Amino acid sequence: MKEKVHSSSLLPAESAKFTHSIRENQNNRGFAKVVAGGRIVRLRNEVPFYERLVTGQPAVSDSQGLKSRAILESVTSNLEAGINMVDRQETILAKIGGRLSDIALSLNKSRDPNLSHQDKNEAQQKFIKSRDFVRNAALTTYDNTALFSNGPAKPVTVAVPSGSKWEGISVDRINLSQPGLITIDKGKVYGDGPGYTLDPGTIKRAFQEWRELCVSNSMQYSLLADRLHGIRLKLDDLLNGKDWHAPRESISNMGPLSRPHLQN
Repeated sequence: MKEKVHSSSLLPAESAKFTHSIRENQNNRGFAKVVAGGRIVRLRNEVPFYERLVTGQPAVSDSQGLKSRAILESVTSNLEAGINMVDRQETILAKIGGRLSDIALSLNKSRDPNLSHQDKNEAQQKFIKSRDFVRNAALTTYDNTALFSNGPAKPVTVAVPSGSKWEGISVDRINLSQPGLITIDKGKVYGDGPGYTLDPGTIKRAFQEWRELCVSNSMQYSLLADRLHGIRLKLDDLLNGKDWHAPRESISNMGPLSRPHLQN
């Protein structure tokens, strides 16, 4: 496993942590983040291109050889940071998948006519524990950056040289605002407490949404790993005496980075 509904009015009043996560991610939509110097940082439009999008610090040498090496080493670090972010997302997604399995088991027990009222209440308590884990997972960060979002959010961008231009590779924050997952968050499996009583169809839908998020995450990982392999080859060539010159900063009205994957 290695990648809409507006839900604010659907979440229960008691889900304070999840609501906090929503507000935090809504704030994150207000500014862009990039990976520069191996760290995920807020985009600073006032600084030069390389400092802003690649090295994270002012240039220290005008020597073309040293400058080229510093650029390729910075891009390598940036791609590795992007991969680490995606890998962290994968780890949390795997744990969420396990909790969805526990929720499905709790629902099955609550619907068993041969079980006692006490056993069904225990199934509800296990459901609450698993649901709360998913809520807490929504708060997970990497390098002070939210890994998950509630609705569309700006991605983290990694600038990568490609031929004669710079491309921007997006690392998306996983959108947990999916219908099935939202329903589970505001649901229950048994009892008279607040929330809708869940059914097998909702659990099945949540699992499908979870699988699609896992597939998207895997595609992002593969893209970043492929670019990292290419940059490492360029760096090896440079260290072995071959010439390499970084592309010039684009002056296009569309910005300094090409975004080819957004057109697919």
